[in-house]
Amino acid sequence: MTLTEDIRRTIAPEWEGFERLLSETLASRSDLLNKINAYLLDASGKKLRPLLALVTAKACSGSINQKAIACAAVSELIHTATLLHDDVVDDSDQRRGRMTVRRLFSPGASLLIGDYWLTRAIHLLITYGCPMEVLGIYSKSLEELSEGEIIQMELADSLRATEDDYIQVIRRKTASLFIASVKGPAIVSGASDEVVSAMEQYAYWLGCSFQIRDDILDYHSSAETGKDSDSDIMERKITMPLLCALRNAPEEEADIRRRMGDITCDPSKQEQDREVAAEIRAFVLSHGGIESAAGVLREYTVRARKYLDVLQPSAARDGLDAIAAYVSGL
Repeated sequence: MTLTEDIRRTIAPEWEGFERLLSETLASRSDLLNKINAYLLDASGKKLRPLLALVTAKACSGSINQKAIACAAVSELIHTATLLHDDVVDDSDQRRGRMTVRRLFSPGASLLIGDYWLTRAIHLLITYGCPMEVLGIYSKSLEELSEGEIIQMELADSLRATEDDYIQVIRRKTASLFIASVKGPAIVSGASDEVVSAMEQYAYWLGCSFQIRDDILDYHSSAETGKDSDSDIMERKITMPLLCALRNAPEEEADIRRRMGDITCDPSKQEQDREVAAEIRAFVLSHGGIESAAGVLREYTVRARKYLDVLQPSAARDGLDAIAAYVSGL
């Protein structure tokens, strides 16, 4: 049994309520829409964001109310919608080992289904009477998700990304939804301002950690991770492992950034791009990029866990702590 499955067992009735609400919210008069929704629900991963939402609510108040369950569903709706849009932007054929909606149906279907999931998220927040503050938190996360992706595209073109640039990107494209997924449920659970603020910080550091972990795993073999290795390099993304290797070998920085620029992102030149990506991957591995990035990851998760001290001891607080510990362990 995995960690997330173990934690879900502690909130089994509420988790069932979340999954039921998610399915009911997506129901449509369109047979095609229902078919694609069923495919997406069947292919969904660990559902970490809704899990964080529900466990946060329980850690803050000892129980999970219907508004917190709605927030959990909203987090999953927004997350999946952004993936549907990303698959179109990135021309992705596979996600989590399965065909994407873009590939299986069409790019247009992927965009429209993503829009549908976003509108259902807004509908849920309104239907369950979530405070305007919570609507603002989720809308802010959507704004930052979009902005983060666009900034990342700009940096991939310029190849000038610094560590500060990288942190700004992952704060927007990953940590922002972690924050909404934790802060919203804390508010609707009646948590004090002190607790809400601490939980926001927990979510920020956890979200950044989660993205750094994902970026480290991109440098592992596909046999270990189940996804294509070097995909970030192939998209000219300068992430924490590469930034750490550049920091460790500053005399090679200009050459490596120039070599990164040789990646064309042209499908007809994929073999050439893979050769360049292999060179950059070798540079990262030989200059301690993975080890240094793992050190940053551990530092961030330590910071996240520290903010849980504001909560009363409980199984739910232990669950939040265990999630951070899991992220730090790769």
